[in-house]
Amino acid sequence: MNLDRLRSQLVLLSLFALIFFAWWFLAGGTLMADAYQGRSWPLLNKLLARPDRHPLDFYLDKMQALVSFSLVLWSAFTLTAALALSRLRRPAAGSDWRDYAIFAVYAAAFAYLLVQVGSEQKWYVIDKIMTYQGTPPFQHRVLFIFPAQLLQYVMPQLSAIECFLWSQLLAVVLALWAVRRFASLFIRSDLAFIGQFLALCMWAPTLTYYTFYDIGIIFVYAFCLYHLMRRELLPYLAMLVVGTFNHEITLFLIVASAVVYLGNMSLRSLAALLALQLLLYGLVRMLLFYLLPAHQAWEGGKLAFNLHLLLHQTRGLVYNLGPLLLWYGLAATGWRHAPSFLRRCTLILPCLLVMTTLVGQFNEARQFDAFIPVAMALMLCSLGARIGALAGPVPDAGTGAWRSGRLLKSHP
Repeated sequence: MNLDRLRSQLVLLSLFALIFFAWWFLAGGTLMADAYQGRSWPLLNKLLARPDRHPLDFYLDKMQALVSFSLVLWSAFTLTAALALSRLRRPAAGSDWRDYAIFAVYAAAFAYLLVQVGSEQKWYVIDKIMTYQGTPPFQHRVLFIFPAQLLQYVMPQLSAIECFLWSQLLAVVLALWAVRRFASLFIRSDLAFIGQFLALCMWAPTLTYYTFYDIGIIFVYAFCLYHLMRRELLPYLAMLVVGTFNHEITLFLIVASAVVYLGNMSLRSLAALLALQLLLYGLVRMLLFYLLPAHQAWEGGKLAFNLHLLLHQTRGLVYNLGPLLLWYGLAATGWRHAPSFLRRCTLILPCLLVMTTLVGQFNEARQFDAFIPVAMALMLCSLGARIGALAGPVPDAGTGAWRSGRLLKSHP
């Protein structure tokens, strides 16, 4: 791998990007105004010369949001690539101040996108959610409501939205921390920050309206899969309980544990583990229904809604799910380099697909946020194999022997 060539390409790409963003902020609005009046390039005229549909400000706001979105991700990419190239010039080493700096960059990017892209919707009104008045199933997804309530109690001058955003910053910090630990199983530990960048990029297009739980799902899944794959069951079970207060989708972690350990644990032990998980999950769900009574566990009519989307709104589905499918295509390149336990965890995706078909909505890519840690890990397997930076010995639930609660063999 020619690091000097990669660095030159990065500098060239960054220069082109800088020129484009500078041009847009200086002259992009004028170009769009000319196109709106049919006085620009033919392609732009065809796209924008429709004053009868939307006012000019509508298109300017949309383009400004898109450029700002791209600028944030590109800046994060440039810093990520620069740090990765610097680290690849040396043997693997421990963390230094740059790890904390890039962590802060990613957290700031998460927060900026959340504020600028996300919005409050009438079916998820934050102040009502904070008083447990949301409709099912929202009222049972309460984990990150607690810090928001605590903050509002300590600082009553803050609005519900401000308390919500601070609670989500906590979720972001936890998610980035858990994602980095999980990433370190698949790529050199001093390059594990790349996993944080990939998680940011996969999450960003799924952002639509404010929820207390979506970022928390990434945290819970990354944390649980890390300990599940290391066969550290106590922290895994503890987070399974805690995570169920965030979202009932933790049910699919139980499925993941079954396929990861099938054939690698005695059937009696596996049955006991699954029974314990189902018991803990069931107790949390029963407690939530007892404390916050609800007449149903999910919204009905979603199957008919999704069939309508598939038959009559295909273009909208492609627009909403297209970025996610591109990331999944990249993740697929890591399949042959991935350890067996990670391959087994891809079963989470069809579980999410079935769930979305029956009780979710295909026009919301955030329905698949739980798969972000697995897709990220697959991409790191592919990248690590190509640049010769795979992780050191990785515990593999598919082979090996036990010692001190951990499996010792590396992945093949």
